[in-house]
Amino acid sequence: MKRIVSSLAALLLTAFVLPAQDIAFPTMSEGSDSTAKAARMASAKARADQLSTYLSTTYPGEVKRVRVTDTKVKIRGRRPAGRCSLVEVTPWEDVDPQHLDGASVRLFLRHFRRSFDRYVVRDGVTYDRALSRWAVVRQGTDGPELCSHARYADEVAPLRVPEKMELTGKKGLGGFSANRFAADIDSMGIRSVTVNIHLNSLIFKEERPNDIPYEYGGVTWHFDADRIARLDKTLRFCTERGVITSAITLIDLYSADRALTPLFRHPDCDGGFYSMPNMTTAEACNAYAAVLTFLADRYSTGEHGRINHWIIHNEVDYGIGWTNMGAQPYELYMDAYEKSMRLTWNIARQYDPEAWVLGSYTHNWTVPEDEKGFLVRSMLEDHVRYSNAEGDFPWGVAQHPYPQNLAAPRFWEDDTKTTWSLDSKYLTFKNLEVIDAWIRNPEHFYKGGKRLLFLSENGTNSPSYSEEDLRDQAAGACWAWKKIEALEGIDAVQWHAWLDNRGEFGLKIGLRRYPDDETEPGGVKPAWKVWQAAGTEKEDAVFAPYLSVMGLSDWSEIFHAVE
Repeated sequence: MKRIVSSLAALLLTAFVLPAQDIAFPTMSEGSDSTAKAARMASAKARADQLSTYLSTTYPGEVKRVRVTDTKVKIRGRRPAGRCSLVEVTPWEDVDPQHLDGASVRLFLRHFRRSFDRYVVRDGVTYDRALSRWAVVRQGTDGPELCSHARYADEVAPLRVPEKMELTGKKGLGGFSANRFAADIDSMGIRSVTVNIHLNSLIFKEERPNDIPYEYGGVTWHFDADRIARLDKTLRFCTERGVITSAITLIDLYSADRALTPLFRHPDCDGGFYSMPNMTTAEACNAYAAVLTFLADRYSTGEHGRINHWIIHNEVDYGIGWTNMGAQPYELYMDAYEKSMRLTWNIARQYDPEAWVLGSYTHNWTVPEDEKGFLVRSMLEDHVRYSNAEGDFPWGVAQHPYPQNLAAPRFWEDDTKTTWSLDSKYLTFKNLEVIDAWIRNPEHFYKGGKRLLFLSENGTNSPSYSEEDLRDQAAGACWAWKKIEALEGIDAVQWHAWLDNRGEFGLKIGLRRYPDDETEPGGVKPAWKVWQAAGTEKEDAVFAPYLSVMGLSDWSEIFHAVE
């Protein structure tokens, strides 16, 4: 489980995120004067402007297809007139023809086909070019200029094609582990779960007793055998039951191996709970790729369990708290997140071609929590822009539609800033029709079909264990399930939290009481019984008493058309 188990929406973050001056590592501006800081911010703004221009430009050339075999990267495309070259853009580089240092080859034919060795040794590390992008560059009067978007691999030869696991129902649990309450998976009919994986808590640079050695890029890394054994137990428990498992990948502020902290934590990270991964150097990218490859490899055979999908980091629209890379222009933050999603996919696809990567977002649909937050809808639409420019891939959405006020369970009354419009300020259980409409818009499809949409972290609170509060929480669960089951665009929901947790700022959003509750340790709440009944022949009988709690006479009253 996470140290802070819930990825609570930003509503509560301002009260709990540690201020930058209390963090024991350098901030973006520490140790430099105001002139140097201004220069850095100006440079960041220039890079952001460059990215915005890059995504919106129609170029005269094109990289049409990138196919990666066991040994080669094969590229075809079209070049414009002039002296042109095909260049490699590695994950740690921006698409800036003035500063690229990867492969470059002269192009002579207008419609070209070129091939490169897949693996190349750089600084003692064997780099896999399946992770790179490829672009056409032309020599201009002021130096090289970009003549195409940079395209990622469209196809990578799989190392393994495991048996496909089908999602057989929408009902799920968030933050699952094989603990003493694990039988809930069976008794509640759970079909999907999320599992939190702190990537840099698993990996070590130097050998330790009983660790698991693993070679990546010609370097032998070492993985914590005890932590991996616990992860094995959880994933195997789910896989044996046909339960679809999504790994939530998190970068802790400090690595278990302190020597690896600067390789995993983004150099501009200045606080928050987790960091954006460091993808600014070749060494850092290879360390990040190593841990992802270890997990994708180990959890694709079924022997140790399966990871079916990958949820990339946590609530990135409020990155300053949950996936921190310091104060950045939106375009740079978005680009870093896109690179992390792509790196994960280009690794995961080699071990399970059916895997999806999903972006993680709060309920702040078109309004940021504060001046440090971004807009969820804007980020989703920019993922579409990146896909249109650099080649599409199976990315989906892991949405967190908590109530506006996480502490208030009666969202049907209290969510006054949610509307049934794509311009709604918030996206909560009250107006799930909005995200359903967005995901079912053909302009947002992947290969002609709907993208995967999980509601991967969401629940209603019981402010106390009083009968009234527990009743309101359960009523919210009824409303949520009725909508989710009916809306075709939503593939699954993972209720969060499974258990109440004392680290969640006083919230009690679990289906069970605190495991150390004084009167009923881990006791089931009425919401647990609602979730158990959901999707079964008992649903109508169990749900019916809650209609009056919400002032409803029929469940049809909760549905609305999207304007």
